[in-house]
Amino acid sequence: MPILQADKLTVIISQILEAAGARVDYADIVAEHLVNANLAGHDSHGVIRAAHYVRSIDKGDLKPTAEPEVVEETASMAQICGNFTFGQVIAKTATEIAIDKARAQGVGLVSMYHEGHTGRLGAYAEMGAAAGMASMIWDGVIGGPRSIVVPLNGTGRKIGANPIAMGFPSDRYGAVILDFATSISAAGKVMVAVDKGEQLPGDWIVDADWQPTSDPKALGQGGALRPMGLPYVGHKGYALAMMVGLFSLMASLPSEEQPPLGDRWGTVILMIDISRFGPLAAFKAQADTVIDFVKEDPLEGEVLYPGETEARNRRDRLAKGIDLPDATWKEISACAQRFGLEAVS
Repeated sequence: MPILQADKLTVIISQILEAAGARVDYADIVAEHLVNANLAGHDSHGVIRAAHYVRSIDKGDLKPTAEPEVVEETASMAQICGNFTFGQVIAKTATEIAIDKARAQGVGLVSMYHEGHTGRLGAYAEMGAAAGMASMIWDGVIGGPRSIVVPLNGTGRKIGANPIAMGFPSDRYGAVILDFATSISAAGKVMVAVDKGEQLPGDWIVDADWQPTSDPKALGQGGALRPMGLPYVGHKGYALAMMVGLFSLMASLPSEEQPPLGDRWGTVILMIDISRFGPLAAFKAQADTVIDFVKEDPLEGEVLYPGETEARNRRDRLAKGIDLPDATWKEISACAQRFGLEAVS
């Protein structure tokens, strides 16, 4: 497997996206986001997605130069139509607006629809934590082609992976970040297993006959992801996925008519200005105290706070480079060669 430094990989992905038709600033934003996901250890949301974005541009599903526009706005809320450009571009804009509104009003809520793949939600929670904000972010859909999760005790792809993220700043530990799909696994992690030629660590998915399987290829052959918490508490992941999907209705285009299921989906970003409740420094210090307390007296190994694994991965991969599966690198190389780029040679 090739090992690349983050800065070189960022340049490669940016050049590919620009050659595929993206605006230069968009290509840079998306490339940085993807590589940062790899740095955090979430290869499922990293550069493995680049070739898919190129294919989406080719098909006309992804508009690489379209500009997001604010279609509704109040002092504390906004709704953005992304015009089907890169989700990372729209979400970065939405996060910045939400932070600005939270600073002015105490809370800022921004929803976004008609978007491409938003990438790793935790990145936007990290933006909020860096600005001294607590945050909640959710991205959901029920029905339609983006749904890839089978309901508990059901059949069919009925629900999206419907991820949720939360963030809170601390002093010594940095950002405390929760970020996970409400399915057992994000679909991207199954993609990574396919590229690595590995079996899944458990029965994360069902095949086309709705039977549990560890074969990652089954997802692309008519199978589906399973709700988080199976086999024992899958009702919790299923219920959370349903609520994320319902709350995400706020992101979509308002209409008095009932659109088909799956046509209303999007992302909602909530930022809360912690300093409205007391000194920010005191809250960050208290967060450190909470983390210190939780990490005391481990039974075995080490107690980690949410986001600690990602922080460690980032330090390690910045120093040692990013390992890419051969299949992922082959797709990236094919894209570069298609556009006559020499960055991967």
